[in-house]
Amino acid sequence: MMRTIEWKLSRWCVKRLLADGLWPGLVLCSLVLLGTACVVVAGPPNPPPAGQVWVETGGQWVLVTPPPSEGPYQWVGGRWVPDPTPSPSGSDWVPGHWGPRGWVAGHWTPVVAGGPGAVWVAGHWAGAAWVPGHWKGGPAGKAWIPGHRGPRGRWIHGHWR
Repeated sequence: MMRTIEWKLSRWCVKRLLADGLWPGLVLCSLVLLGTACVVVAGPPNPPPAGQVWVETGGQWVLVTPPPSEGPYQWVGGRWVPDPTPSPSGSDWVPGHWGPRGWVAGHWTPVVAGGPGAVWVAGHWAGAAWVPGHWKGGPAGKAWIPGHRGPRGRWIHGHWR
């Protein structure tokens, strides 16, 4: 989207240069293009080094050690604490990760239907351990595999196997 805005502004600037004369148009276009270069980045600047994660604190991104498990955590006062917010019904937690388009913040995602007789047990904290949401019951001869990280670190959503 940013490239589209820059393209439109560049075309507008060329038109202004031709219409207003070289110097006034050049000054105006320089100010406009300088303004588009001052964009606030919504996510961390780049993937973190191994063994660290980015957290936003005080309006800045800083590197810290990762949370102790895949559950929903909050960075509070310089340490990880379990997020006490109850999980939404029928949803599973997906930890923050790097995707093809940059940083994807941790979020709740709906799970696939459990089938006849299946009951969703929401993800929850058992002491300091996160128990991922899972189905009880469900298709005969199949087991629910909770969401997890694959061999290359990519998040694999929960599914029946």
